[in-house]
Order: sequence, then structure tokens, then C-alpha cells
Amino acid sequence: MTPPLVVHDLSAGYGGATVLRGVSLEVPSGAVVCVMGRNGAGKTTLLRALMGVLPAHGRVELAGRDVTGWPGHRIRGAGMAWVPQDDAVFPGLTVRQHLALAQGGGDGDIGAATNLFPILGERLDQEAQTLSGGERKMLGIAQALVAQPEVLLMDEPTEGVAPLVVAQLVAAIAAAAARTSVLLVEQNVDTAVALGSNGYVLENGTVVEQGPIADLHRRGVLEQRLAL
Repeated sequence: MTPPLVVHDLSAGYGGATVLRGVSLEVPSGAVVCVMGRNGAGKTTLLRALMGVLPAHGRVELAGRDVTGWPGHRIRGAGMAWVPQDDAVFPGLTVRQHLALAQGGGDGDIGAATNLFPILGERLDQEAQTLSGGERKMLGIAQALVAQPEVLLMDEPTEGVAPLVVAQLVAAIAAAAARTSVLLVEQNVDTAVALGSNGYVLENGTVVEQGPIADLHRRGVLEQRLAL
């Protein structure tokens, strides 16, 4: 079976400066694959390139289709959603309105998304900008899931939130992986080990380690590569 996401020799950067250098990876069906690395390693650049936000060289295959060079809205329509690191919301719009916008006129399932985060179901008519930081993280994930993507990209969803909320996010991501494949950028080793099947470690925009994440953890690779 063809993996939902296959990346071949992807390179990208900003203003003529190359940040990502020849990255190749696969995200199997129903798996959580973790991308790890120190700050500046190219993790966010990778997600931006995959979503068509940055021009890139190489090849990106989504569900067996070559989507290299497609604009972001077309890639989203083809089945890939992105939860950026920042949790920006639209002033004045409620949680319900944010989720409806994420549907984009499609037949996405708001109920399934809010089932993962019951607190959002309780606050559908509350303005999203009044949510806590952790609740905004939940809303970002829920917005991506209502489109029922084949592949979900997530950029450090547990960063800066309380341990209790981290536990809720981890449980929700694990549940979401039953319906979609996840490429997760994550700095927290414990979270990555709890969720991930395979892992890729970036340094200076290049994959320097890869394999089953439990094995990388057992051998101390993650701690060594992520140490400051």
C-alpha cells in the first residue's frame, strides 16, 4: 500500500538561502511520525514546504499524487491539513464559526472534532479569542480535523501548555491517528515516544537520524541530538 505521504529529496528556504536540504521521509497509513531537532533545524520550514507555503524542490506525493508545487489551498483540498505552531484566531468569531470556516462549505464533521475536545463543544458560542492558550491549541487541531484530512501536519502542538492540557492533546492526537496519518513536529521526547511510531531527526536542514522512535529513544539518540 502506498503511504499517504511520501517526500523525496525536498529542499526549501527563504530569500535565496537554503534551509531544508534533501529531506526524504514517509508517513504510513494511520501512523504518527515525529520530526525532531533543535531550534533552527528546519522543522517548520519542512511543514511550510509540504503545504505549498514555501517554494520547494524535490517531490511530494500525497495519497499517490504528485502535489509538488501546488498552492496551499489546493493541497488542503487534496487531503492534507496543517496545524501551525501559532494559535491565531479571528477576533469576534466564535468557536462554532471557526469550525464552520474550516469546513469550507464541505461535509466535514464538527461533532467528531469536538468529541476529541469536549471543552470546545461546551464553548461553541464563545468568542475564540477569549479561550485559554491550551484551548486555542485544541481549536487549531479541531479546525484541521473537520476537513477529514488524509494527512495532518502538526507543528509543536504541546509547546507552552500546562501538563494537564498536554495529556489531553496527546490523547486527542492518538485518537485522531485512528482516522488520519500524522506528521508531528515535537520537541518533547516523552510526548514523541508516547505518540510516534517512526522518527526523523533534523540538523541544519538534513535528516541525520531516522528509524523506530522507541529504538532511537532506547539508544539515547533523541536526547543526544536534542541536547542544547
